[in-house]
Amino acid sequence: MKKNLVIAFFVLISLVISSCSNLIYFTQEIRNDLKYNDLDVEKVQFYNSEKIVLLRNLSKEETQIAKGTIRLENGEYFEEVIIPKKTKGVAVRKGTEFLNIAFETGEKRNLRFDINEDTKYQISADSWKENYGCVVYDTSTYFIVPASSSTLLMVNKEYISNFERKRRVLKGRSVGN
Repeated sequence: MKKNLVIAFFVLISLVISSCSNLIYFTQEIRNDLKYNDLDVEKVQFYNSEKIVLLRNLSKEETQIAKGTIRLENGEYFEEVIIPKKTKGVAVRKGTEFLNIAFETGEKRNLRFDINEDTKYQISADSWKENYGCVVYDTSTYFIVPASSSTLLMVNKEYISNFERKRRVLKGRSVGN
């Protein structure tokens, strides 16, 4: 009985701590507010909402030059690039409906996030095959694993509220005042 009570207590504490996150989803509305306030989206600190796993199949020769984690599964070699949940990223390229976010330095080491139907920025791929997104990362083609396909961009809500507080809404002025 005491063991169950202790477990329930730790679960409750974990829920309270995890709900105190300062991160919110980055939406088109927030991006419009940034533009309205003449703030460059490339100066915003972004975070990913979920762990991102990029996976590619390797030949034995390629295992010598692979840069990520290499694992052997069913006689085949795989390279994984793992971006943990809430990893910091920066916008390196922008379009009206997308942002390319880099979580590490280097040429072509960024992932595209497009606006989804909820106006949030969601990870995107060049093509999709059976829930695996195909992307070019660094110099190779990888697949975004299905568990990572719903990853969204997030920003610190304190940063967003700071620029919102600086906004003034004028009521106008009457003749004679």
